[in-house]
Amino acid sequence: MPSLYRYHGTASTSIFITIMKITHCSLRLFLPASLLGFAICASVPLLSWKKQIITKDFISEGVAVSDMDGDGVSDLIAGHLWFKGPDFTTAIQYRPGKAHSIDGYIEDSFINWADDLNGDKKNDLLMVGWPGKTISLYLNPGKIGEEWKSHKIITEAATESPIWIDLTGDKKNEIVCMQQGKFGYYSADWADVTKPWTFTAISEKRSGSPYVHGLGAGDLNSDGKPDIIEKDGWFEQPATLPGTWAYHKFSQQCRGGSQMLVHDYDKDGDNDVVTSLDGHGYGLGWYQNDGKEKSFTFSYHEILPADAKKKGANDLQFSQLHSLAMADIDKDGRMDFVTGKRYWAHGKNDPGSLDPALTVVFYNRQEGDSIKWESSIIDQDGGVGCDVVATDLNNDGKVDVAVGSKKGVFVIRQ
Repeated sequence: MPSLYRYHGTASTSIFITIMKITHCSLRLFLPASLLGFAICASVPLLSWKKQIITKDFISEGVAVSDMDGDGVSDLIAGHLWFKGPDFTTAIQYRPGKAHSIDGYIEDSFINWADDLNGDKKNDLLMVGWPGKTISLYLNPGKIGEEWKSHKIITEAATESPIWIDLTGDKKNEIVCMQQGKFGYYSADWADVTKPWTFTAISEKRSGSPYVHGLGAGDLNSDGKPDIIEKDGWFEQPATLPGTWAYHKFSQQCRGGSQMLVHDYDKDGDNDVVTSLDGHGYGLGWYQNDGKEKSFTFSYHEILPADAKKKGANDLQFSQLHSLAMADIDKDGRMDFVTGKRYWAHGKNDPGSLDPALTVVFYNRQEGDSIKWESSIIDQDGGVGCDVVATDLNNDGKVDVAVGSKKGVFVIRQ
């Protein structure tokens, strides 16, 4: 049954830890030899970060941030618990669940979303489970201590990074993912959101596996309509729906990473794409939009090499970049992003699995007509899960980072 309690988990963990202060050239310590020598120099702003470990228990591979009790304060959701803001030291259990061993998985909580789905002005929860399996909806009853009823709205949601976005322009979000190997999106019956959602395919069969890595959505051809992006190319939304989604290949092919972030990073008037290359290996880059004059083709630029032996931005290299989130973290008017290592995704079987679980911000710096990405490690023992959130947690005007992973649940605040 639901319960309200002061959360302790495996160890009492609601303490703040000062991570670092970035000076004009501050060396990162306590890293293995393969990562030594990394430094952040002159153009990185003076920022300080504090980490709050909410629990070291493995309870979710993702988190969501939303006001769950209507008090105007952001709360943190992770699996079967939500933690009351702003200090996140009180946990409310709203559905059955428990902590798991890091050698296994939380099969019903890979990604979490919060939104008001039934229009009653209370934020509800969507729980994305094991790739290729269910997404469940939990409607907020509006009363702490009351169990939230579960509704299985989707029975097959493939890909490792489904997306919650208004794809069709009706001011209602859809869920972008795959079904039966085809890319597409699920839509709700908004008269009754608990009914099974309807899938619309936008591609032919592209894979026989539910574990497809790399997915994004955003307007790539400047027509005002979000397109769907996958690891090797993008599907152009037709002028009217339903219709044929034309496919365009990227010049660079990869194994696929996680969330593919769409934004005008170089501020030239059209949207670009940031993506990891391998969610269980190495590599990070961005696709620069060549613009209408070149039929919206894309030029690839490396941020971190796919070769584990080579280093990238600020002499950094790490593996398993399994989630990304964008925000203007230093408030300079240019979009940055945060990512990190998904710790122990497949135990010891992934490249670099025993290396530190880094959480890293990449700052967007103008360099001529292009971008120089500058990396900054903001945590050395947390990484990311299947999702990471970059948002202002305490209304102080600064972007913070929230993570649920096999290292537990934690926030890193400016």
